[in-house]
Amino acid sequence: MTGRNEHFERQHQAADPAGSAWVAASAGTGKTKVLIDRLLRLLLDGTPPSRLLCLTFTKAAAKEMTLRLADKLRDWVSAGDAELTKELHELSGAAPDAKRRLAARRLFARVIDAPGGLRIDTIHAFCQSLLRRFPIEARLHPNFHVLAERSAEELLREARDAMLAEAAHDPALSAALAAVTARIGEYVFNETMQGLIAERSRLEALLARHGSIKGLDAATRTALDVSREDTPESVLDEVCADVRLDLSGLRRAAAAMLNGSSGDRTRGQIIADWLADSVGRAARFADYYGVFFIKEGTRRQTLATQATLKAAPGIEDVLAREAERVGRVEIQRRAAGQAVATNAMVRLGKRILDLYAAAKIRRGALDYDDLIIAARDLLRRPSVADWVLYKLDGGIDHILVDEAQDTNPEQWEVIAALAEEFFAGEGGNARERSVFAVGDAKQSIFSFQRADPGAFSRMREHFTARARGAGKSFAPVQLTLSFRSVPAVLQAVDATIAPWPDPRSEEHTSELQS
Repeated sequence: MTGRNEHFERQHQAADPAGSAWVAASAGTGKTKVLIDRLLRLLLDGTPPSRLLCLTFTKAAAKEMTLRLADKLRDWVSAGDAELTKELHELSGAAPDAKRRLAARRLFARVIDAPGGLRIDTIHAFCQSLLRRFPIEARLHPNFHVLAERSAEELLREARDAMLAEAAHDPALSAALAAVTARIGEYVFNETMQGLIAERSRLEALLARHGSIKGLDAATRTALDVSREDTPESVLDEVCADVRLDLSGLRRAAAAMLNGSSGDRTRGQIIADWLADSVGRAARFADYYGVFFIKEGTRRQTLATQATLKAAPGIEDVLAREAERVGRVEIQRRAAGQAVATNAMVRLGKRILDLYAAAKIRRGALDYDDLIIAARDLLRRPSVADWVLYKLDGGIDHILVDEAQDTNPEQWEVIAALAEEFFAGEGGNARERSVFAVGDAKQSIFSFQRADPGAFSRMREHFTARARGAGKSFAPVQLTLSFRSVPAVLQAVDATIAPWPDPRSEEHTSELQS
């Protein structure tokens, strides 16, 4: 019972509207109940429904939340005094008086009659409604429509095909396309382009930070320690030149290896052929690299047998120095290749995005990602953000986020912008304001839509710092007790994933004997 009582105390703490709370809740621990309890307590404490905003990830979750809240408020209307007193006592921990019971009975009508009602929305639905109210401030067409996923995919395919057609007569696009298709096939190309497009907000931010594709390329090369002119081919041409090689030492090593074991003879022949073909060295570098390294860049422990090394004193140092040089060359070649490929992908991706954006503008349309990005940008715009927040029915005082583990970075930026003034501290708005989030990183299943379970922890730290800086309460709460299974099942799972005992231990021996 101690565990259950502690769990109920944590639920009660998370539902307390006196401060903000961040709830990590495993499956079956009652996280939706906690969210509904918090909503009920906020409403009972007199918070206008219009000042509450509940955000979740799916329409199904929003519908469930709405129905559970409505059912509870409807039950309160007809509940007897004793039953209602018990429920309200369990909800808040304090015995209600007649006035509070009356307020509870009136909540259903109060929520129904509230202008705009109680907002329980998906993040996309909220952003769409926000942009509908402030299209001019968001720099959008007033009558924009939202593309269905299939329509958005068709437009993206058309933009990709248009880019490919342009590449036939655009030298920069043609070179970028050649650089990419030399490395990946059609299927991977399409997948990679889709990934780049999904991250378009980050790509646009990078391009804005560095000023252009050229600026971003320079920053990429700096990060990779590659010069502006380097390509994989130029790197190999440089390092394969005679002046870069210990020709006499390597020829002596190759001659000695040709008289050694089978493995020595094979590698010695590769060295000899590679040195002899001064024109084709770069093209045959992969074979030469294999003399010194095996798969995944691991250097061979033995470059030649002991018999060969003894027969030609000094070649061990020659081979060791060459192995070190070849290893550096391969790292530099790959870095140059990564820089070239990154620049090419950025160029192709940006052109697709430009064509896709133009197609949406012609249609007066936004896709689902646009809703989030446009709302975020609107709430960040210094000249209008405060006014927009004020006009949202006089402002939002409490934000509740469900399924927070499936929220992507741009969606968190919208939430952070909405809560920007919640922790203003001295001189800020005097009314109580709070942020509540509940989620479980282990249950994140929307990575294909860029859900970032790690952001759940990062945003907890963000809001914790903001609240503490303003001297306001912020409670991290962990819910782990599951109500969806029976103890026997949970014990079986624990036993299945528990480490195996050491077979030499006395405990294991006694278990076998029993």
